[in-house]
Amino acid sequence: MHGSQTHGYLANGAGAFTSIGASAPYQYLLRNEVNDLCLSCHDGQSTAPDVLEAKTGAGVRQAGALNRDGASPYYHADGHTLDATDVAPGGTWQADSASGLHCGYCHDPHGDPGPGNPDTTGLGQYRNLRADPGGTSGKWILYAVGTNDLNVPVFERSATGGSHYRYTNVDFNEPLTDGSYYGAWCQGCHTDFHGSSGSANMGGSGGTAWLRHPVADADIGAVGGIHSSASVFAGHTNKVKVMTATEDWDPDSTAAVTDHTPSCFSCHKAHGNQNSFGLIFIKGTGTVDEEGDDGTEVRDLCKQCHVQG
Repeated sequence: MHGSQTHGYLANGAGAFTSIGASAPYQYLLRNEVNDLCLSCHDGQSTAPDVLEAKTGAGVRQAGALNRDGASPYYHADGHTLDATDVAPGGTWQADSASGLHCGYCHDPHGDPGPGNPDTTGLGQYRNLRADPGGTSGKWILYAVGTNDLNVPVFERSATGGSHYRYTNVDFNEPLTDGSYYGAWCQGCHTDFHGSSGSANMGGSGGTAWLRHPVADADIGAVGGIHSSASVFAGHTNKVKVMTATEDWDPDSTAAVTDHTPSCFSCHKAHGNQNSFGLIFIKGTGTVDEEGDDGTEVRDLCKQCHVQG
């Protein structure tokens, strides 16, 4: 609170503590500027999830990697860039010019119970996401841990053992057949890229004539013909993440696939990766990493579901 700490809290001055930034004091009695404060734990540490660029520890992160200075191989075009003041693609939202994009725009470090929170699980918002990204309100992404709850959008198999941020530990339910809670949250900043079929910005009335790729109410293979193919999707060893109301996240090629719906996380890493726009170049074979697997171009991602090309 004084901006002057130089020793730990134990009587002899020992004990770990987060150093005070060189330009203290900071607003709100913070120990450092927001991004530097968050990254003091969340970058290069084994005791907290590493969210910036190359990861520390094992496991493929579900959200991928933020970038900061644009250095290879994590460029500004590859995902969310801390400190940047760019206008959000597909929208008009822009970070404050004095601080730039910081973690607190998307995450609330204290959690966000917020007015009108529909949470009945007692767990609150998934990943402490704010309910008002981009200044919107009531964007709830609730979750279940250990035992699934089909009424909430996210299922986390375990919250122990350091695995809960790995892509193998997270899957997505479909509580709404005509919407995506995740898509509605992202829409807080990326306005035009999200919506349901028939929306003016999306098109897709009757399942065809989309103006933008659907993020809700369009199941893989539902239209038939030369559009997306349920059997093509089911035939891949490695699959993109999709929403499903039946917990069938990894169908095999012999199963009937009827309710797999792509959304934002199917094609993009939420934080980003080493591909433009945080896209996941996933061919369906080989070892999965945050950039995809054996895939080398965006066509490999498209062919997860589509038969053209």
